[in-house]
Amino acid sequence: MHGSPADFLARWHYAGLFAAVLVEESGVPLPVPGDLFILAMGFLAQRGGAAWAPTAAVATAAAGLGSTVLYLVARHAGRPLLVRVARRLGFTEARERRLEALLSRRGAAGIVLLRLVPGLRVLTTVLAGVLRVPHPTFALGVLVAAATWSTAFFWIGFGAGAGAERLSGRVALGELWPWAAGAALAIAALVAWRWRRRVRAAAAAAPVEPGP
Repeated sequence: MHGSPADFLARWHYAGLFAAVLVEESGVPLPVPGDLFILAMGFLAQRGGAAWAPTAAVATAAAGLGSTVLYLVARHAGRPLLVRVARRLGFTEARERRLEALLSRRGAAGIVLLRLVPGLRVLTTVLAGVLRVPHPTFALGVLVAAATWSTAFFWIGFGAGAGAERLSGRVALGELWPWAAGAALAIAALVAWRWRRRVRAAAAAAPVEPGP
């Protein structure tokens, strides 16, 4: 993938967004976080190159399809896959079991809660597959979470793009995008930090069942 996410989406538009979200949700790492593509669509919308409704619809559909693929793989692969993913993300066995308890106790609401934390989406999908969460429950949680985070990141990108344009005037896309992305990521990081604290508090309150 050459250039910034905004350059990529300016060329491939919604098809590019669908592909990027689908690949990441399937468990394949991307060179840049998938959230940046949602931010980029908000940035492009500020310049008249995209809109919120199709962006949210495309991102939600891609998340639903991609996460289902990984969910089915996890159901087949079982706990060894969960251990590999959790350890790669720095999760200890105790934290992993607390997330399991949270997900088992809250069902679709737990899936929404965990998937709204950047960095936990893939782990949540694998966890749901390993625990054999019923697919309708899993799919509902994914769709609600995807619609929520795609909307949030779209408008963060839109706002950051508008602010950068007012400060910088009309400049080339490649020159404006890094500043808009930096501002959007700073806002998103603050929101993610606050949400992660809520998830940690919920996980800490969840009862932990002893392992086998």
